[in-house]
Amino acid sequence: MKVLIVEDDKSSRLYLENLLELNHYEFRSASNGIEGLNIYEEYQPQIVITDIQMPIMDGLEMVEAIRDRQSDTIIIITTAFGSENYAIQALHLGANNYLKKPIAGTDLIPLLRKYQTILESKFKTPTNLPGKIVFRKFTMQFKTDLNAVPSIVDRILVESTCLFENNERINVELGLVELITNAFEHGNLEIRFDEKIKALNENRLEELYQTRLSQPEYQNRSIEIDFVSDCQSCEWTIRDQGKGFNWKALPNPTEEENILELGGRGIFITGFLFDEIEYSGNGNQVRVKKYLDPLYNQK
Repeated sequence: MKVLIVEDDKSSRLYLENLLELNHYEFRSASNGIEGLNIYEEYQPQIVITDIQMPIMDGLEMVEAIRDRQSDTIIIITTAFGSENYAIQALHLGANNYLKKPIAGTDLIPLLRKYQTILESKFKTPTNLPGKIVFRKFTMQFKTDLNAVPSIVDRILVESTCLFENNERINVELGLVELITNAFEHGNLEIRFDEKIKALNENRLEELYQTRLSQPEYQNRSIEIDFVSDCQSCEWTIRDQGKGFNWKALPNPTEEENILELGGRGIFITGFLFDEIEYSGNGNQVRVKKYLDPLYNQK
């Protein structure tokens, strides 16, 4: 997996380079957006990690330039306190995730590993087949298995037969991975956010999964995914068998102060990856929709 670092601050750039080198990632780096974009064209990385505030070409301009190329590159932007509004703009322009500065290895490396798993398992649906499906509806069921999430998403997208542009498809993939992971972790296994962070910091997340799965009240739970598609949109509804959560108390994503300290960052980002997102009931059901025709996009 190839990673491009774009960071004008030399010490921050060296820190990221050392972090990636220690974890055996292939990478290149640049000190501004123009240099980064030139390297991007030649290097074709799967992941870009870029600062927002840089000279010559800033991170927002770089995100926009990459997305103008219909690229499915995963873009992680880095943001400091005081630049929350820029982070929200970057997500609207097509960035896939953000990290707060100073960046901790315990935040970045698990994120890269998750994306690497997604990229390695990614299946591209053929786009040159004759004819088209004008309506499709189905329900799928999956047992709780965190390691199988990327494969589950591949299966769902193959069955969905929705044809997206590359940059839109990666948003759908990342969004479904996030929602299904949440349904398994926080839904079926009832793992609290603080429990997950503690396990991540102690490098025992897999142990936490297995401990919960060994307990009778959790081991037989599953999730169901309803899908419906017509010529205008694709819609997925994901239901878990957990106790749910107070989705009505989710922070308002339009309020800048929420972006850096938001505990449920995955839920927040998913709102930018789909055109519609709606929780219902006690919070163990979420519906997301992606429009196939830009004319129907209501965002």
